[in-house]
Amino acid sequence: MTVPVTEDAPVQTGSVEVVERKEFLYDRFDYSAGQHVTFLGPTQAGKTTLAFGLLKAVATPQIPAYVIVMKPRDRVVTDWAKAAKFRTIRDYPPPPNLTKFVKPPGFVVWPKHTFDEDPRVDDARLGIVFSRTLAGLYKRGNVIVFADEVYGLSNELGLDRRLNTIWSRGASMGCGLWASSQRPYSIPQLAYGSAEHLFLANDPDRRSRDRYGEIGGIDPDLVKDLTSRLQKYQWLYIRRTGPEICIVDK
Repeated sequence: MTVPVTEDAPVQTGSVEVVERKEFLYDRFDYSAGQHVTFLGPTQAGKTTLAFGLLKAVATPQIPAYVIVMKPRDRVVTDWAKAAKFRTIRDYPPPPNLTKFVKPPGFVVWPKHTFDEDPRVDDARLGIVFSRTLAGLYKRGNVIVFADEVYGLSNELGLDRRLNTIWSRGASMGCGLWASSQRPYSIPQLAYGSAEHLFLANDPDRRSRDRYGEIGGIDPDLVKDLTSRLQKYQWLYIRRTGPEICIVDK
């Protein structure tokens, strides 16, 4: 079982359970529509792989997932979308013909890039599409929105207001925002404060470790200690309700 964490009885490092990845994905991760999830770790820590594994386990045609992708190309996303039977769309909402006969468990929102010499051209297009996507899914409800790199949406495309609306009000709409970032010190504080589920990787950057220590409801020294001991592709999982904590293995 995961270990409860309270201020009166803090968990000792050695007592935190290590859970095998497959068991966690399909037997231990308890998700309800409208809950927010945040993944924080440096590049190559496996954020996207972990998030995609969780999405495959919980996304359904009744609570579909929409993956927002900023990169012009990403083989990991392409291969995973095919395996998970997610449909790729260039704009939002999806064309009616994509859901006429069979409703997929989700979509990948992936606008085409022009590669114009002026990067503002593509940024403007991405901003329009993703702003429309976030607004539409918030209104729709009973849906998962996965921002594969929330730093870009926030700091490069200026979509803070759209993101903050979902973080602060999406739970009542059944709209859960799943956000990942390799720069935890440069994303909105609501990514921490509103998340029911947190996944933290070992990060050598002191700024990241300091930000981990700001997570409310959990002993900051415990979080820093546990994340510093994680091996590559291991994750510290914190559920805010309870709260509960465990290590998800590779």
